[in-house]
Amino acid sequence: MTQSKDLVNMKRVMRRLEMVDKKNDVPLLKGKVAASISCGDEIVITELLFSGFFQDLEPEYIAAVLSSLVYTDNKSDGKPVPDQNLQEAYEKLIKVAGEVATVMVESNMDIKKDDYIQKFAPDMMEITLKWCQGAKFSEICEISESIFEGTIIRCLRRLDELIS
Repeated sequence: MTQSKDLVNMKRVMRRLEMVDKKNDVPLLKGKVAASISCGDEIVITELLFSGFFQDLEPEYIAAVLSSLVYTDNKSDGKPVPDQNLQEAYEKLIKVAGEVATVMVESNMDIKKDDYIQKFAPDMMEITLKWCQGAKFSEICEISESIFEGTIIRCLRRLDELIS
């Protein structure tokens, strides 16, 4: 019964976000894109794609922003991202995540809006940006004081899976 309730609520979310046809629940283009994403938050990523979020970002910044969607060891200390362009992109991502969370709450999904938004931590963004700009792994490890090397590698592998 719980799964049935969750399914009904998620269908409501997908209708409101125009991922499925409102009459027949047939997936629309947005829904098909969301279904093809296997790594990260499918709904937020799809909303970012269809909003044109990535159009003005350089490739290394796109990878850096996406790293906050695949980084799961959220131990964020709340410090801002040092790169201004990256910080602005992160704030836009959080805004979209907030909009998605609002739709989910209004659709009776069992989530807490603040918890949902906080799972998108910026901790790996600077590391990913430096990696994309050609920094050596040893240099990246110096930047990442609180993130273990294995966690960095796992996140970068998941990021590669998302981007591929």
